[in-house]
Amino acid sequence: RTTSGGVHAMSAIESSTNPATSTVANAKGGATAPGITVDNLIGGVYTPPTTGEYLPVHAPATGEVIGNVALSGADDVEAATAAARAALPGWRALTCKSRAAIMFKFQQLVVSHMDELVELIMLEGGKNRQEAVGDVAKGNETVEWACSMPQLMPGQVCQVSRGIQCQDSREPLGVVACIVPFNFPAMVPMWTCPIALTAGNCVILKPSEKVPLTMNRISQLLKEAGMPDGVFQIVNGSVDTVNALVDHPDVKAATFVGSSKVAEIVANRCRAINKRCLALGGAKNHLVALPDRDAEMCA
Repeated sequence: RTTSGGVHAMSAIESSTNPATSTVANAKGGATAPGITVDNLIGGVYTPPTTGEYLPVHAPATGEVIGNVALSGADDVEAATAAARAALPGWRALTCKSRAAIMFKFQQLVVSHMDELVELIMLEGGKNRQEAVGDVAKGNETVEWACSMPQLMPGQVCQVSRGIQCQDSREPLGVVACIVPFNFPAMVPMWTCPIALTAGNCVILKPSEKVPLTMNRISQLLKEAGMPDGVFQIVNGSVDTVNALVDHPDVKAATFVGSSKVAEIVANRCRAINKRCLALGGAKNHLVALPDRDAEMCA
């Protein structure tokens, strides 16, 4: 990708990850690929995977390799959960208002970095500009909603009979995992992460290995907004990473968005160990190809 937008998008990641000129071995031990290297975010530090393995990241528009993303294993998940456990008491002890204040700063940073995030989505996701703008904007709407949670978190007390009261309250679960797909690199992670964070949970995100650049950059904006180390983390990878997150006893809940087939697998895996799970699948946008269509464009 040779446009100025593509160069800008790549340089944004290069400034905070391993040098773009670095060369790392791919997961199959074959040819290596130069480009952007996206590592895990664990305990506030961008860290290479313990496996030493990476997957290539391709630009859908050109097919070229634009970088490499960490292929993490169980040890990386263990390190992330340990950091989350250490960060949880301090994060949970804050008032919801204090946590929402960080989210409010993050919302403003997303707005001010809109063009940069849009370029990243176009680069790694293959979307046109209008679709990429919508991806970021709709995600940021959920961040805005999370800013209102101080008014929603207190719960309520109801007098249901003479001398008898019922009270409901909302308390953080602890460490939670969010597993997200490739088709909305910014919007879908923001469906769950801002709300879970503002509620007082520590979040471990597993982005799609096809589009890791956008959330890598967004993680930097969260840090800039004041998110404490270990509260929001990213563990990149594939199937083994997902399984390690779902199976870990310190991960108290998991959310998943993706295909119906995998959603069912994740849900069943969670239920087998009595773990809370929200698994969403089956999201497809169907198109009808009319006789006068441009066949090459539709393909």
